[in-house]
Amino acid sequence: MEPAVLSGAGPDVFVNANTISRWVLSQPTESQLEIAQALFEKLLEDASQARQSSGNGHACVKLCSFIQQCAKSKNEILKHWAFTEPLSIRLFHFYLEWCEHDPHRALRLVLDILVVSTTENPSPEVGREIREHILDTVVSIVARVSTTQLTKSGLQCLDHLLTKRSLNLDDVARKYREIQPSVAGLPSLSLWRSFAFDLFTWMKLSYVSPLAGKCLVHVIRGLDYAASNNATTETDGFTMEVCQKWLQDALMQDPNILDDIKNYVLVPIFKSDRDRSLSLRLLEAFNGQELTDQTLLLQLATLELGKKSGLVEEPSNWSEPSTSSLVALPETILNKFLEYPSLSVRSSAFSLLVSSQATTKPFSDVAFALLKKHLTTYHADYDAKLRNEMLGLTKYLIRRLKNIISVAERSLSGPANQNVQQPARKRFGPEAAYKGDDEANEVLGRHVAFLSWYMEFLNSELIPTASYQRHITALKAILMALKVGKHAGAADDAIDMEIVALISSDFTWMRVLLDLMMDPFDDVRESASVLLGLFPHEVVKAPAGPDSGSKTLLESLRDFCLRAQALADRTGRADHGDGAARAQGLLCKWLTTKELQMNLVSNIIQGLEDKISKAEVDLGHAAIENPVHADFAALSYAWPVLAKTTYSDSQLEGIQEIHRRVFACSGRIWLAVKHVLCDDSPEGHLPEELEEVEGLDTKDLLSYSFRAIHESSNLLRLMVGTLRLTPAPGVPFPPPEVFKSVGSLTFEQLACLRHRGAFSTVSLTFTTCCQLTQNLLVVFPEVAASENLLRGWYQGAIDCIMTQASTTRRSAGIPSLIAAVLSANAESPSFEEVFHTLEEIGKKDVRMSETDGSNLPQVHALNSLREIFRSSLSSKKAESFLATTLHLAANSLKSEVWAIRNCGLLLLRSLIDCLLGTGESKATIESGWDGVSIRISYSKYPTLPGVILGLLQSAGEVLGEASHTAAAEAVFPALDIIRRAGPPEENRAELWKHIEGYLGSRIWHVREIAAKTLCSFLLQEDWIAGIERLLENSENDANRLHGVLLTTRFVLERKANLGGDIKLDSARVTALLEGLVQKASPFRTCPLLQAAYLEIFNLFSSHGSHGLLTKAALSSLMPSDIPVAITDSFASASALLSLQRATNLVYETALAGDTHGLRSWLLSATRNDTDTACRMLESIPVAWGSSQSGKLRLELCTLYAQVCSLPTAPEVRAQALLNLGDLLESLLGGDQQPGQLPSVKELDQLWSHLQEGEINPTLSCAIIRTSGSLMAVLACLRSQGADIPNVDQRLRSWGAMVADCIAIDNDFDTRFAVAQALQSFFVGVRTHATWGAEYLPALLALYDSLVDDDDEVREAAALAAVSVIDRSAVPPAAADHLVAFLRAHFGALQEFKLHLVSRMTGQPPALTLSPPTTANLITASQQLRQAMDFDDALFAAEEQNLYIDEVRETLRWKLALQGLVADGLWGETEEASAQLKAWTHEGLGCLVQLAGEKADGPLGWTSDQHVFAVGARVLLCTAALVGAGECGEVKELVEKLKGVGKVARVHGSLSEMVSTL
Repeated sequence: MEPAVLSGAGPDVFVNANTISRWVLSQPTESQLEIAQALFEKLLEDASQARQSSGNGHACVKLCSFIQQCAKSKNEILKHWAFTEPLSIRLFHFYLEWCEHDPHRALRLVLDILVVSTTENPSPEVGREIREHILDTVVSIVARVSTTQLTKSGLQCLDHLLTKRSLNLDDVARKYREIQPSVAGLPSLSLWRSFAFDLFTWMKLSYVSPLAGKCLVHVIRGLDYAASNNATTETDGFTMEVCQKWLQDALMQDPNILDDIKNYVLVPIFKSDRDRSLSLRLLEAFNGQELTDQTLLLQLATLELGKKSGLVEEPSNWSEPSTSSLVALPETILNKFLEYPSLSVRSSAFSLLVSSQATTKPFSDVAFALLKKHLTTYHADYDAKLRNEMLGLTKYLIRRLKNIISVAERSLSGPANQNVQQPARKRFGPEAAYKGDDEANEVLGRHVAFLSWYMEFLNSELIPTASYQRHITALKAILMALKVGKHAGAADDAIDMEIVALISSDFTWMRVLLDLMMDPFDDVRESASVLLGLFPHEVVKAPAGPDSGSKTLLESLRDFCLRAQALADRTGRADHGDGAARAQGLLCKWLTTKELQMNLVSNIIQGLEDKISKAEVDLGHAAIENPVHADFAALSYAWPVLAKTTYSDSQLEGIQEIHRRVFACSGRIWLAVKHVLCDDSPEGHLPEELEEVEGLDTKDLLSYSFRAIHESSNLLRLMVGTLRLTPAPGVPFPPPEVFKSVGSLTFEQLACLRHRGAFSTVSLTFTTCCQLTQNLLVVFPEVAASENLLRGWYQGAIDCIMTQASTTRRSAGIPSLIAAVLSANAESPSFEEVFHTLEEIGKKDVRMSETDGSNLPQVHALNSLREIFRSSLSSKKAESFLATTLHLAANSLKSEVWAIRNCGLLLLRSLIDCLLGTGESKATIESGWDGVSIRISYSKYPTLPGVILGLLQSAGEVLGEASHTAAAEAVFPALDIIRRAGPPEENRAELWKHIEGYLGSRIWHVREIAAKTLCSFLLQEDWIAGIERLLENSENDANRLHGVLLTTRFVLERKANLGGDIKLDSARVTALLEGLVQKASPFRTCPLLQAAYLEIFNLFSSHGSHGLLTKAALSSLMPSDIPVAITDSFASASALLSLQRATNLVYETALAGDTHGLRSWLLSATRNDTDTACRMLESIPVAWGSSQSGKLRLELCTLYAQVCSLPTAPEVRAQALLNLGDLLESLLGGDQQPGQLPSVKELDQLWSHLQEGEINPTLSCAIIRTSGSLMAVLACLRSQGADIPNVDQRLRSWGAMVADCIAIDNDFDTRFAVAQALQSFFVGVRTHATWGAEYLPALLALYDSLVDDDDEVREAAALAAVSVIDRSAVPPAAADHLVAFLRAHFGALQEFKLHLVSRMTGQPPALTLSPPTTANLITASQQLRQAMDFDDALFAAEEQNLYIDEVRETLRWKLALQGLVADGLWGETEEASAQLKAWTHEGLGCLVQLAGEKADGPLGWTSDQHVFAVGARVLLCTAALVGAGECGEVKELVEKLKGVGKVARVHGSLSEMVSTL
């Protein structure tokens, strides 16, 4: 209700601020102040309404403009009123609240008013009061003293006022001392460090980090300015080294804020530093410090920004000496970090290498050398994020290369064209100015040579043996090379014809690209086809290189299509079918006329019709011999080519006939396979009439049926999708009757299908049909407007809901029908109509006595509502119905029918996902709210708190009844929302009251969830006082006390996870709990309470607060029932109490250093309770730590060994063995004094005991894992002079054992245990290893670990390799360094040479106890025969190692052989040389014969990766022998192979391996 003073203000008064001001001034003087205040209240209320609507900013603008006009008014009354303290403070708090939850631009006006109120206030005293209030509030927010969650708006306000100089750093420091007592006495520099770290902690929140960064920049600049200009003594000592230390310490506390520091602190400093002095000093601070693992990323980020700013020079051996104003970047630094194991470090290092202040600045020779050396490892990396980051930088690299080449060419051509008028072109960044033609020529030659090398490198990455990672990365890089413009600022929309010519003129390029169209990975096939599709028609018509005869690219593609189609029909595999289809689509694109394209499509349809006819007659044989999915897919890839142009009337008739034939094919194949896909269990269904078909099983039939419907539905969706095109003459629209038929067909399929993959595809097609109904009248005006297809489909969907049987909790395609209808966004049926209809159906009550569970419309309705909220097309509209749907879902949990309860639970999960998002990790979801971040804007869902309250109340009523399960299901969603998002402030007290009641539930899980939920209430207040209140209300109820103890533990765990120091709370919590034990009688009789009680103290102990549990408290807790005697306690106590008491005993013995007591209790536990013994063993490393004396650690080793020797459970022995291994590692990492390691006798006894008793997989892996430490101890003892019999033989046999365990046919756990064992071994022996022959088997096992299929095994092996190669490197680089190490240390050994030969020929030998005298090689012809035995099964067995590249392996060992030759260690008379020569000679002869007998070409016999690998080995071995001077008959065979290979069109990549011989 408006005040009386505004009764005369009509709507015309509130048009804008000007009309409001004029009206106020027109009123009597004595009432103007009252009117102004009333107007302020009204405008503020208007600005606070409907915050989620887009129009509320206008009200804020009107409010602020009115106050600004009053402040500038000549009327002293209004002017004085506009500067009053209450008005400014209310505006300030209005800004804080609104900007936090629903910010918009108009709020900046509020900050402007506050700036004026504090700096230009007519009353300086009032201005100071306003400033003090603002300062107190924002600094309290930064320091986490404020209880309000207004961080974002508070930091925004602080940044704005510091920018406008309404506040200064002295004000902030003074206020910070006042509100933060802990810093009151600190020196100024320490105080600012504390304040900065408060800001750093806020950077954990993504929506706050930009503002926290801005405030940090203010602090750094201000302190630096004051220190540089001696403005104040308080900033003495602040330097860029201090700033650098702050940044590094913040990053060490939370590594996740690196990007935030880089983007929001460092970038603004570099961008706004006009004289570059601050940036240079910051760079020098980083560059002058020794690089460490903890700060690499920050240092690299700073150097990268400095390089982009022109302050850092890249390494060079040709440029002029750097000036004193620049920071030099050492080559060794980049070389180290380009192969560093950390993904982030490598990404930053690559960015640092290729970044520049301008894209026209030339690269140095050193930069090119580093790129050539390290690009291979980047392309092969398993991490997609790193590869994508590298590709983004690669685009910049290519752009920079092309720009430099363009500038150099323009520089050279400039003098000759001085008189030619050149068009003006916009310049992008500084261009390099060359001193003369010589320099320009040198720069041009260097960059053209690198670009040529780079394209050859990309070609080599596409060979058949390369991994998926290398294929897809190279293809994306080639696409960039094709599209990136040559000139600075050029758009990436034109094709670089020079790159096109380079690719199209070399048939090796065309061969690898065509072969990749049949690759197993879809994105590789897509990238290859897209790349080829960029070729213009004039290139397609040209000959496909000198090795292709007279054939053009188009003719070569036709041949490839025939081979691809034959292969797809032979295997029926999805990847082959898709590849063949893409080839047909590419062929359609390369054809030059519409008639040729239409003929191609008609031919494909004709072949498809023939196959469907066979399927209609004999589905079983058709599924094996005539798959149709490739033909449907081919039409899908060809149709976009036809659809993008217009046609004459006669041609349109042909197009419409294509529409009809395609729909007919889709309908016919649906009828043929319908009975397969519509069975209630299609995955295991094989119709009786097909059981006799030889070679047919359920997988074959289901694959044929699913893929047929999948591809046909995709095709129909594409073809009807042309209705989205703008109507114009000649557009190939589908006929109206075809569109209606497609909609009806897909509706029928969705209503009947039971195969989830099939109806997922069909639902997309039906959704498209529903959406296109809105376009139908536009495209076909003659269609009757009364024919509402959408209404008919909607009614059909409702009929399905009401009539279709519900055999499971799912509803098959019905939810997709409803979601598709709503996606049309039509007026009829409207969203509200559909939603309310489903709601009415879903809330109908049903009892078990009334249904047999087969016909439940409620199930379909609830699932349909769930689909609406999950669909991106309808979820936005559904938000307004979220609260009511939440209530409906919760009520469904109370149903007697399980299917309805289950669907209600699924719906609830979807609703919670809508509220909280789905992008969180499982750990984040389980941990709950952090007490700071805003997870749900409760103002956006104003009815949500009430619904949550209602759920808690109704569930509480049911808890008192018999249906405990239903109660639990009903309460969990409400508790989960609060647990993950925090409580709404308005309902906090009432929610607390209801949730507190659940702590006393008789259901454990309800108590647990309630305790976790209350944890979110206690994160922002004195939580111990809250726990005291909970305990006071427990009234000795055992369940309630247990719930409170759970709450206490969860709060402590959450605070510890959030970085808090729980030791600060230990005294108060201990006093509280010890007093509780004295008062609460249930503690003496309830083991559950005792266990929860002990768990809290164990938690404190694990965080360093030992000895909190006094003996008096322990005796009060368990005076007689649970004696301290360990044997009785384990025998009589509950399982949970036994575990916690055992853990507590471990901490007690650790505090006293009592190994004797620990031994007696642990050995007793191993006899009585396996779980308790395992828990004790798990707790010992945490409790005892690694800081004990050598004597204590040796006693623990003896204890672990004793446990391993007992005939106890394998799990206990495995845990003891792992503890022993870790402890031995710590002993080996020390000074290794005599007497501080177990003796040889003890180790021998342990090893013999491990062979006895039961060995399960866990114990087996533990034995392997710990064997590395045991062998390292033996080697260490030997170096100390111990007499160890057969130590060399032991080391060799252990190496042979782990080499056998690392074989790829072993499971992951075994192979990972080997990598860990190798790491323990090599770390332990690194200081005293002599690298004799006894170490060779272990080193070769290490190499096998570095090329393992699993990235975790490779990374563990790379860590192990550090001790050998003396550098940290990624696995591929570590493998290179390790081979070089082996050559350097073992090159003279015959064993190593034989092993090298075996590796080069692709057959690593089994390591034996004695060095081998010969290599048992399988001939190349045998390998080729085995490789050419093609597996054409529908589901072929996957390769065990998809990482290893046989060509890369052979090249790596070939380099080792070349090193041996250079060192004079390789001779023709040696056995290894003779065997390699014989194997290579036989292999060359076999290749010559095979090339003479079988034509190759795209998709030929060398396209198979296994055949290619054998051929590559033979040819690389040939090149190695020729390089070693062993030519003989080898060169003659090479020449023959070149001749027959050219005729047979053998793979060009193979030919290039011997092209220079």
